[in-house]
Amino acid sequence: MKKGIVYNLNPFNNETDMSSAEYIIKKLLAFILIYVISAVLGEGVIIGILYGMGYDPLHGIMPAGEISELLPYYGFLIFSLVTLLYCRFVEKKNIKSVGFSGNPADYLTGISVAAILLFVILGIGCLCGSISFCGFNTNVSITGILLWALAFGIQGAAEEIMCRGFLLNSLKNRIPIPLAILISSTAFVFPHLSSLVEADSVYVVVGIINLYLVSIVFSMLVLWRSNIWIACGLHSAWNFILYVIMGLSLSGSESVSKGVVLFSVKDASILNGAEYGIEASVITTAVLGMLLFFMVKRWKGRICRNDIS
Repeated sequence: MKKGIVYNLNPFNNETDMSSAEYIIKKLLAFILIYVISAVLGEGVIIGILYGMGYDPLHGIMPAGEISELLPYYGFLIFSLVTLLYCRFVEKKNIKSVGFSGNPADYLTGISVAAILLFVILGIGCLCGSISFCGFNTNVSITGILLWALAFGIQGAAEEIMCRGFLLNSLKNRIPIPLAILISSTAFVFPHLSSLVEADSVYVVVGIINLYLVSIVFSMLVLWRSNIWIACGLHSAWNFILYVIMGLSLSGSESVSKGVVLFSVKDASILNGAEYGIEASVITTAVLGMLLFFMVKRWKGRICRNDIS
């Protein structure tokens, strides 16, 4: 007997015998469900921890220093756990289906790619005069660096597990790869929009374009390597190097790290992304665009055949 659309779209079952349109909607509903549950649980856990430490976050009484900044990043562990539990107990899949297969050394490859990309982007920014190199910070906390490295490792992995490990991998065998990449990239971009809304319109446009470009790069690397190790490494290292090592604004964050290497942003311009940072810079657009161009050129035929491995 043919099942109804309500049953097919229910994200709490692992039914897959349905139209492609229904399947896409079902996976998007599951993504939203995972996101909302994770956000609520994560917020609750953080509030509970702060109360346990003797603070009152609901009335603005927060710990001084970096603890209050670090905790939300550690809260992303909840997003990873909820996603993995959903895949295991609702979709009846194992952890390898999310992309934790292949060679874990690909994580280091991702870190290397992030470092090269940021070196090129910052180098061009310095040559254009929109960013200045000011020297090195001699007052660096090794403990702080390690805590931030772990924080961004958790946060970057969580976003990749959700967007690439769960959503992209769920869609890629059912619909054309370009469409699967577009849908999963939109799911990646949407939560980042809140930090862009206060920027001038030109930075909003460039920021959104860059979010899509980097998400597509992540997706193609995941499909190429058949795992998410490389995307986790690239994503986490990008955030860590940009914020902690270079001390620049990360996705428009109000707080700015002092950085290990000291840079200063000159007059706000489309070259440096103004308050939002280089993630809303046209230099970043050009660098990511060129990288994506060469990736697509290399895998063009295989993309059309749903095979870029």
